[in-house]
Amino acid sequence: MDRLRRAAMNLVLGEQPTEDLPMIAALALADGLEGPTLVELAGLSRRDPPADIRDLFVQAMAELERPLPGVEEAWRERMLDAAQGMLNGSLTHFEAGNEIYWCACHLERTGKATELVLLFMGFWSNWEDRPDERAAIEKDMRVAAADLLRSHGEQVPEQA
Repeated sequence: MDRLRRAAMNLVLGEQPTEDLPMIAALALADGLEGPTLVELAGLSRRDPPADIRDLFVQAMAELERPLPGVEEAWRERMLDAAQGMLNGSLTHFEAGNEIYWCACHLERTGKATELVLLFMGFWSNWEDRPDERAAIEKDMRVAAADLLRSHGEQVPEQA
């Protein structure tokens, strides 16, 4: 997931410091993205009014045809990103399992979401409590993460 999308998700979830958005915009410009509002945002200071920074970020994302997600969508994307992170090795099994559990806790209460919460809470708890069984638990976590991605139409790395 690119840094602009991650910032958008985190902003929706109340976890993105607005003062970091001008630098994120500058990095996006350096990555080759273009847009007049993105340029304007990149020129702001961390000390500019947070509401102004946020408004420009939202406008820049709209100009880039990348509107901010809704809260439910943001939690789901973050959860899927954690599953990808587990499978590609950018997150440890413990980190990813915790993140999947935490994100699933914020999803609309459905049978599937509750099942996911219980599954990853069990993995996470057992991983901590049963160090002798970590290899088997991690294998089960990888299978569950791959199943989660597949159930959302996402690609699963071959080594998963």
